[in-house]
Amino acid sequence: MSDADLRALFADLRFGGTRLDPFGAACFVAEGRILVEDLLSWGRAGRMEVVAVLAEESQAEAARSLLPQGTELLTSTKPELEALTGFPFHRGLLAAARVPEARALESLDSARRILVLPSTADAENLGQLLRTAAALGLDGALLGPGPDPFSRRAVRVSMGASWKLPLWRVEDPWGPLERWKQGGGEIVAAALPGSVPAWEWEAPARCALVLGAEGPGLSDAELARCDRTVRIPMAEGVDSLNVAAAGAILMAKLAGAI
Repeated sequence: MSDADLRALFADLRFGGTRLDPFGAACFVAEGRILVEDLLSWGRAGRMEVVAVLAEESQAEAARSLLPQGTELLTSTKPELEALTGFPFHRGLLAAARVPEARALESLDSARRILVLPSTADAENLGQLLRTAAALGLDGALLGPGPDPFSRRAVRVSMGASWKLPLWRVEDPWGPLERWKQGGGEIVAAALPGSVPAWEWEAPARCALVLGAEGPGLSDAELARCDRTVRIPMAEGVDSLNVAAAGAILMAKLAGAI
C-alpha cells in the first residue's frame, strides 16, 4: 500500500467507524501508547494483523522497535496529525489493524459464562461492558444489533477487549442462546419484575447474563425467554444505574468476584 493509502486509514477519525484498506479489508484504529503497544504485542505474536502505525515524530523511534513484521511506520508532526484525524489529538500514537474474522457460532457452545447484549445503543457503554467482561474472565460476549465493537469509541473505552474477548455477533442472539442452553445452564436477565436481589443470586457454573438496552431494557418477550431475573437494590430516591455500571456489578457476581 502507498503512504497515502495508509494515511487514509487514519483520516477523519471523529466519525469513528471502521474503514476499508485498498484490498477491501475492514480496519479499526487504536489510539494512545498503552492501547497501541498492546495491539502491537498481539501483532508480534501473530494474533492480529497490524497494517500501520502513525506516530508523532517524538514517538517514532520508540514505536519502531515494537513493530510486528510487515507493519508500516508513518511519522507526522502534531499539526499534521491533528489535521489528518480531524480533532485535537494529544496521545501521539495510532495504529490501524484489520478487524479479526468473525468467530464461528459453534464455538459459543463451549463457553461457560457469557455476557449477552441483544441491543446495546451506546458505543462507550459497549466498550466498558466488554472491558469488564474481559477483566473478570468471562468466556465471551454474544452481541445483537448495536454499535460496532471495533468503532473508535468502543475500542478506546474497551482498552483492547474488543479484540481480546471472544465475540459472537449476530442479528438475533436469541436463537444461538437457545442452542447454547441445550448444553445445560441458565439464562439470567437484569430486570426488575419478579427479580431477586443480586446479593442473593448464586450463578451456576454455566450461565448467560443478559443486559437490555439503555433506557427501555429488555422487553416482556425477551424476559420470557430467560430463566430468572436479578436486580441491584437501589436506595430510595436514587435512579437506576447506567447499564455499564450495573453490568459490572452483575458480572462480578457472575464471575464469583463478589
